[in-house]
Amino acid sequence: MSTRSPGSSRSSGSSVKHRVRRLRAALGDFAVRNVINLGAVVSACVLLAADGTTIRAVGALAGLAALVGILARRWSDFYPRPKAGLLGYFVSVRLLLVVAVGGLFLHRRPDAGALEVAAAWTGLAVLLLLVMAEPLVKTLLGTTKVIVRHLPGVKPVPKAPLSAGWIAAGNVLAVLVAALLAALGAPGWTLLLPALATVPPTLLTTVHALRATEASKRIERDTPAALRAYAPAFVVYYATVQGARYQLGMWLPYLERLGKPYVVITRNPATVAEIARLTKAPILVPRTDKKMSDHLDSMVVPSMKAAFYVQGSAANATFQRYQMTHVWLNHGDSDKQANYHPRHATYDKLFVSGQQGVDRYAAHGIEVPPGRFAIVGRPQIESIMVADEPLPAGTPRTILYAPTWKGGRPSTNYSSLPNGLTMIKAVLERGSTVVFRPHPLSYNDRTDAARIAAIHELLAADRTASGRQHVWGAPAEKEWDIPACFNHSDALITDVSSVASDFLASGKPFAMCAVQNGGEEFLAEFPTARVAYVIEPDLSTLDSALDHLHGDDPLAERRRAYRTYCLGENIGPSAADGFLRVAGDLVA
Repeated sequence: MSTRSPGSSRSSGSSVKHRVRRLRAALGDFAVRNVINLGAVVSACVLLAADGTTIRAVGALAGLAALVGILARRWSDFYPRPKAGLLGYFVSVRLLLVVAVGGLFLHRRPDAGALEVAAAWTGLAVLLLLVMAEPLVKTLLGTTKVIVRHLPGVKPVPKAPLSAGWIAAGNVLAVLVAALLAALGAPGWTLLLPALATVPPTLLTTVHALRATEASKRIERDTPAALRAYAPAFVVYYATVQGARYQLGMWLPYLERLGKPYVVITRNPATVAEIARLTKAPILVPRTDKKMSDHLDSMVVPSMKAAFYVQGSAANATFQRYQMTHVWLNHGDSDKQANYHPRHATYDKLFVSGQQGVDRYAAHGIEVPPGRFAIVGRPQIESIMVADEPLPAGTPRTILYAPTWKGGRPSTNYSSLPNGLTMIKAVLERGSTVVFRPHPLSYNDRTDAARIAAIHELLAADRTASGRQHVWGAPAEKEWDIPACFNHSDALITDVSSVASDFLASGKPFAMCAVQNGGEEFLAEFPTARVAYVIEPDLSTLDSALDHLHGDDPLAERRRAYRTYCLGENIGPSAADGFLRVAGDLVA
């Protein structure tokens, strides 16, 4: 008899579908790449060797198709601001396209004099050199450097004069302009102009890379003594690339209330700018080569009593080997798998909001000694206004829709965004005002970004037609934080996420969207859903859920009892007291 559970069958099926999708994506990417490569080869060969207007036109179109393919494939990296990852992108293809431009010039200006031809090929040669230099510039910029910000006594690495992405973007634009000039039969000397215009960014960036390398050596030498003088009481360790704004941003204000000096150590230089906007505390980036462990040693000083972790990267283990108290904070409290990972058992202390956080590990077979848990409440709910009294019947409602992102793998995709437009339309049909706040990482996925844009368009059109003051975009996502969105709303529609748990503090009704499974199975897997109005994956319960959000609220009493189990005893202005007391004792 098979011992596999239904859950494991679903997981296996999901895994197979995921592998199929990945294979299709890989094959599609392989096809696009080779179409671009083939277009460049055909263009260069035809325009240099072929006779006949028709054949030359084919060569020109092939080159244009390759160039358009390059732009289309990474358009989000080109616009609105070129990203550093473009450097060294499709170098060989762009070199062939430069050669093809030369062939196009020769065909369009067969009677050009020697000086004019020399000028044209000089410009193209400069462009060839600039494109070939991109991998070298990328290597110089990527040479392992130590980055330190805000540490007294240590002067930081000079700021880059421009994003390295402008080099690649400029070179692509130069090829496009040169091709246009050649196609128009412009004089040969004009082909010098686009090439010369792209020289300054490459020179400026190269000089900066060399200076940064020298500055890095000085910083590496001076940092240990400066850290001992600064004497941080604790460290916040961050080991991933995406999410610093909301993951660290959620906790840094409360860690700063401890009134002790601290540092943030992040493994990824790309996160420094974002973290620097969140705190004035010193930010350190260790070397990322094979000497990283040695360099981390120099960033640990005797005054450090504790290390706090807000994100569950396996790379956290690199820092957990140091002798101090290692505290798992996480960046939210929900029924997601990220809240009960076996890796959490390796931390010295696990801070949880309420008893539910303790029980969650046991419910999933993860053994953590009871003494490692600390129930500290949920500091982030302190500014959420409590509204346990229901609104009178017929009162206009403001509904917050706050979907989560699709997660890092199919098995952790709890996002309702695919149904978001339909649900928002149903809310608008009831005459309600909408506050829309998607998860910030949803913008990184093109499909989800398009879904968000469609909801924005719907809300804009309805505000114009109805006059209802819907809130979306920057006002809902940047000007307001999550508690402010809660305070401006009468009810919530969300997914399996910490948004649901935090909303419990308000006392207001909320609905949770079931995505991968529904019915009793959903309630069993995600306990918070037992005090929510569940919207099934097929939306069959959407109307009934909206009825409860807009009128009677039979789960109100059960929801208030669950609030203490999930969030602890303290809500409102005293919500941070438990955390500040326990964390303060650790770093004293």
